[in-house]
Amino acid sequence: MTKTISLIFSLIVLGAIPFAFADSEYEKVEFAGYLEETLGHFWALEKNLDENNAELALVHATHPIAELYDLMRPQLQTVDPQLESDIKSTLLDLQNKANTDVTREQAQTAIDYAKELVERARMLVVGEEISDKKETKLFLMKGLLETSIVEYGEAVSDGMINEMAEFQDGSAFVWRSQQIFDEIKTDIPEHEAEEIEEIYESLWNAYDQRADPTEVDTLAGGIVHEIDEILGIEGEENELLAYVETIEDLLTKTKNEYILGNSDKALSLATKAYLDNYEFIEGPIAQSGNTQLMKEVEILLREELRNMIKSNSPSSEVNAKVDLILDKMETIEKIFENAEITFQESDRGCCGMHMRGHHGMHHSPHMQFKSGINPSEVICNEGMHLMMKISNGAPVCLNPSSVERLVARGYCSNF
Repeated sequence: MTKTISLIFSLIVLGAIPFAFADSEYEKVEFAGYLEETLGHFWALEKNLDENNAELALVHATHPIAELYDLMRPQLQTVDPQLESDIKSTLLDLQNKANTDVTREQAQTAIDYAKELVERARMLVVGEEISDKKETKLFLMKGLLETSIVEYGEAVSDGMINEMAEFQDGSAFVWRSQQIFDEIKTDIPEHEAEEIEEIYESLWNAYDQRADPTEVDTLAGGIVHEIDEILGIEGEENELLAYVETIEDLLTKTKNEYILGNSDKALSLATKAYLDNYEFIEGPIAQSGNTQLMKEVEILLREELRNMIKSNSPSSEVNAKVDLILDKMETIEKIFENAEITFQESDRGCCGMHMRGHHGMHHSPHMQFKSGINPSEVICNEGMHLMMKISNGAPVCLNPSSVERLVARGYCSNF
């Protein structure tokens, strides 16, 4: 499992490297990711030793040597063969300390020494300059959180933990990501830092409640999106209207569930509307010159609506709040549509309308569809993948990295 997770981590970092790192630095950042996973396992090992759970302690003591070590070994051998040998023997020794035959103090001594070797490896392979970069730490947070989503999804179903080792892996990676966040939160914009702190609190509550994996996905994904905003990684413009439609659909379902007395389900839907969708269009709304509107809707979604549901407000008040948000979403939809209508007379030829806007970019799937193009024949911008929204059969262009996740959620399918 760890090799698969480490591959996921590598793909996450690789996909984001052009924004902050030179190609020559990629392997160093990837190596740092393996170190962070190792530290996460050490944390889980310590917790299990504290609880005298030798079986799970052994699991977390074994993962670093059984799987992560092989990924780190080539670079360790290159920079310091003796350090590579020390790390190998130390990780092997940890397995012997993960039992009740040694004292807790002896086990902790071995773990602390292993942590020291991890930091030595970090300085030798990654280097102080790259390790201390805010961007490096943000990418490491992102990788750990994405990995935690996968682990939790394998561990929990129907409110029950089916695979405790994977559940603890997910917990460990969330914990480690938060430790990194604490190191840099004073170096990132205050608004984003406050939102990340709030989401972490909700994420830990979801773990405590053994929440549905989709809720954990939403919360961890919300932190990932905040990281993307800090790094300046923006989504494709032709996904904006799809987000608006999804928000409207989720809010309508929120009203229906709340009326039926399903407040937990209503809260989950409202949270998805904000973290899984609105967060992705805040930037474009502000960039269109509507910063005040962006902030108003953010407060309505993030605070007011969710607080009303949590406090069991009357259905009539919740309905009124949702209707207010829906009215504002209609305004946002018109803003996006007007921004995307770039059909100038020069775009019209003798044979009809060209479906390209400025700079050779295709118009959004929404606009192509409205102009009469068959949904399955919509053309996406280069690098995007055409999918069909299950809710209404509409075309949507997605980043390839998002397709599998959204298909699994039941959001879209192939035509």
